[in-house]
Amino acid sequence: MALWRFELNEDEDLVIDQKPHWSMLMTPIVEVAVVVAGAVLGIIYVSFLPSWTILFPLALLVFLLGRFGLRFAKYKTSRLIVSNERLIFVSGVLGRRSQEIPISQISNLSFSQKLSSRILGCGLLEVDHSGEHGKATFQYVRRPERIVRLVTSQISRRSSIQGVSKAYSPLDELTKLAHLMQSGSITQAEYDVAKSRLLDQI
Repeated sequence: MALWRFELNEDEDLVIDQKPHWSMLMTPIVEVAVVVAGAVLGIIYVSFLPSWTILFPLALLVFLLGRFGLRFAKYKTSRLIVSNERLIFVSGVLGRRSQEIPISQISNLSFSQKLSSRILGCGLLEVDHSGEHGKATFQYVRRPERIVRLVTSQISRRSSIQGVSKAYSPLDELTKLAHLMQSGSITQAEYDVAKSRLLDQI
């Protein structure tokens, strides 16, 4: 079962749920490959060295494999989730860490990509918000420009909804209703029914 099913509220809609980019694993893979290649070349071309000298590259290889294992576990357990209410980053191998930023608190969203990252389709995502720490940075984000576009779209959507809510005021409607009754456009009975309905909205 996907992690986001446990995270979202009952009235919250999922926009996107994605894992980190696979380039997160590139550095440890290259490190292991270099050590293996070096050990093989050492055995072939430096055969005159004592046999115990192979222990050093073997120990280094075990260490790098362990580090790759941890990075792979982090890769598998990390998620970047965008809903219509929050931006959520979940990570952790043994424990679990969740960072949640309400869409309403986000003031600025940007991304940066080096040439290699742009070719691979990943980048760094930076989020400025009015929360406790003020800024959050997420690495190895798949298609960060898409995340920026989706979150910006949710911000615009919330702003438009809030604008419509502010534009409609039951008190203003009561004033208009009173003018309609005074002008004779509606009867007293119609005024009482409409007034009761508006008062229920306050």
